[in-house]
Amino acid sequence: MMQPTVSAAELDAHDPFAALREKFSLPAGVIYLDGNSLGALPIGVHERVASVIDQQWGDRLIRSWNESDWYDLPLSVGDRIAPLLGAGKGEVVVGDSTSVSLFRVLAAALRLRGDRQVVVTERENFPTDLYILNGLRQLLPNLEVRFWDESTSPASVLDGAGVLMLTHVDYRTGRIRDMRELSAAAHAAGALTVWDLSHST
Repeated sequence: MMQPTVSAAELDAHDPFAALREKFSLPAGVIYLDGNSLGALPIGVHERVASVIDQQWGDRLIRSWNESDWYDLPLSVGDRIAPLLGAGKGEVVVGDSTSVSLFRVLAAALRLRGDRQVVVTERENFPTDLYILNGLRQLLPNLEVRFWDESTSPASVLDGAGVLMLTHVDYRTGRIRDMRELSAAAHAAGALTVWDLSHST
């Protein structure tokens, strides 16, 4: 039995998400699909940023660390993001850019692992993450990088490793890694895990 033909215009008319476009400042006639690098500007952000600059920074100056709760923003914003990640209150902290944070957490994880200066990752990992790892390798001459792919068992490359670093969601394909299984394999081998969740939500 043939299904009735429905036009794109008809589907658009009944799209429950169609009104969301009005929540963003977009040039007329532009269809903008890039969300992984720089999403469209939400309505109201310009005014909010101007308020922070004019009132909180301009008027209150250094007092804004306390009076505007700047000290607690990494935690309070993290708590708002946490449900999107399936995390609980106090489990997410907002900080520097992903690249800066990844560099810092990798360096800290390797320091915790002592003589296990081995990072396991995959060649198809997010390119910027691999650039960060390569930069760290230039600073730590004893650092070894091993590449893992699905044709081998994680255990075969995790022996003696200090850190497993992977991206949870492949930004090109949408493939989702089994974080629980891979983290358990890393922990069983004595390695810490560092996950890039930038594309997970």
